[in-house]
Amino acid sequence: MGVHEINFALNLSYNNGEYLQDSCNTSVCWDAIYLQYVFNGILLPILAVVGILGNALTMVVLWRREMHSSTIILMRGLVVTDTGIIIVACVAMTPYTLAFYHPELRYFKNVIYPNIYMPCTFLVMSIQQCNVWITVATSVERYVSICHPFKASKWISKKKTKISLAIITIVSIIYNIPRCLAFKTKTPCVEGQSSGECFVLMTTEFGGSDFYHFYQLYLYTFLIYVIPLCSLLVLNLLIINELMRMRRRRAGLNIQEDNEANLSLVLVLIVVVFLLCQTPGLLAQFDTLFDPTVMIKYLAVSNFLFVTNSSVNFLIYTAVGRKFRKNLMKFFSRVFRGSSFSEISRSSQSRRGTVGGYELNNTTYTAVSEETQIENLEKMRLKD
Repeated sequence: MGVHEINFALNLSYNNGEYLQDSCNTSVCWDAIYLQYVFNGILLPILAVVGILGNALTMVVLWRREMHSSTIILMRGLVVTDTGIIIVACVAMTPYTLAFYHPELRYFKNVIYPNIYMPCTFLVMSIQQCNVWITVATSVERYVSICHPFKASKWISKKKTKISLAIITIVSIIYNIPRCLAFKTKTPCVEGQSSGECFVLMTTEFGGSDFYHFYQLYLYTFLIYVIPLCSLLVLNLLIINELMRMRRRRAGLNIQEDNEANLSLVLVLIVVVFLLCQTPGLLAQFDTLFDPTVMIKYLAVSNFLFVTNSSVNFLIYTAVGRKFRKNLMKFFSRVFRGSSFSEISRSSQSRRGTVGGYELNNTTYTAVSEETQIENLEKMRLKD
């Protein structure tokens, strides 16, 4: 297997049944493995803890009763798949990488990892495909709502959104089944070892076929990177253009348009982060163009960005979505009754709609003029 198969890969090669890292005998190669150790072994677990905590809080807010639009349903799908990517990637990559510097983890590297590689690959690839196409579906939904608002009620509904999610999930699972047939484990790794002390992944006849090479390289590249990234780029440029037009005529916006603009702003930022974090993975598909040690270093960064993309959406929601922050404060005030969170929540409500005018919600509120915003802020300062 080459490094190009999945963004999740650790640059492993099973030519002649050997791990590429096991054959390292130069300082340059070990420098590359150390960089992988820093990213996958140290930084990735920290990022995973932060990402899972943020995604858990996001789930608490998105599953509240007032968050019920078709867009919110897609956002729920995103946060679930994001969490799945973080968990599977961290469980598989972190112990394996640490094993090169911590002998006590050799058992994981030699026995556990080869046996969980195929199911982990299947899981993370299916989840990644779901995540990518849910992101595309979200952008399509936002494009219709913003650029063709009079057709939105006809083309968009909760039922259609749920059907789309089901189709994306089923297709992703079925499409990735061939990955389970491409490799098999063999023990012992070398002659003279006891059976079960070490396992090695071997390419099956199917895994070495021209069909599988086409499937795992070209189809994967186009279905996970080229088509989605190009679609997201075009759709969000059109959305941004329409948002700018709406902002120029902001005084004439009705409440529904203002709410749609708010939600679109949040999702455009999510897509921007998605494009920045996922694009480096596209270059990893062409590993034969680079020296193997260069690819080890590159994949250390690329895989970290891959998981980062699944860990930072909570920051976007809290930074841009006032309704999201309001509901988050409600949650905390319920958990810590009578604490300062209640005061923070009330303060957040009093400032709602007075700065920028964007709010992550589907409720109505009254737009205020710039003069009124300034006046309200001055009154708040005097009270303080």
